[in-house]
Amino acid sequence: MVAPHIADEVRHPLVASAPVTLEVFDRPAGGVAPSFDTVRTSPSSELIVELDAAAEWLGVQPEEILLAALGRVFGRTRGDGAVSVDVTGGQRWLHHPVSLLCAAAVPMGPTELLQGAHAALSDAPGVAGPQSEVLLEVGPAANQAASHALTVHVHRVGDALQADWSYDTTRLDRYSVEEMAEQFPLALIEITSDAAAPL
Repeated sequence: MVAPHIADEVRHPLVASAPVTLEVFDRPAGGVAPSFDTVRTSPSSELIVELDAAAEWLGVQPEEILLAALGRVFGRTRGDGAVSVDVTGGQRWLHHPVSLLCAAAVPMGPTELLQGAHAALSDAPGVAGPQSEVLLEVGPAANQAASHALTVHVHRVGDALQADWSYDTTRLDRYSVEEMAEQFPLALIEITSDAAAPL
């Protein structure tokens, strides 16, 4: 991890104009009852060290870094745009719906992604129930009933970090979720290593 710098200004076409709505799912919701499966990543002690150190160094909450990494994952696997995401856990016990900017690469760099996640979560009100089809759940699982078509549950397993991707098989193919899960550690390392502290 390198020392952060404070970005002078965040500029990107996705930020400057109304972002295109990003379609995360392979298929739209239909009349079929949802059926859920899970893709689990192996616990990583390297990722927990990176996340904890970056959160302290950058002065942000871990869920802000994880949300920024999710924006990179969706950008790389689904394209550039914005997607609605509920965030729970960490310091946020209610659902906090945000519009997440997603981009595959620069000029929407790690700093811009973290700035966007930080700003979105700072402004997001807490609400009692789900507002989005995607959930980022940080920490112990609190989402008892499956209410999102895609849930990314990031939690500690001992001294390691694990991400479980629970998805509605009527909306997403397994290989799509496996691709997202494979990109997540890479995106997380990119954010923790290269992002500057948000303004």
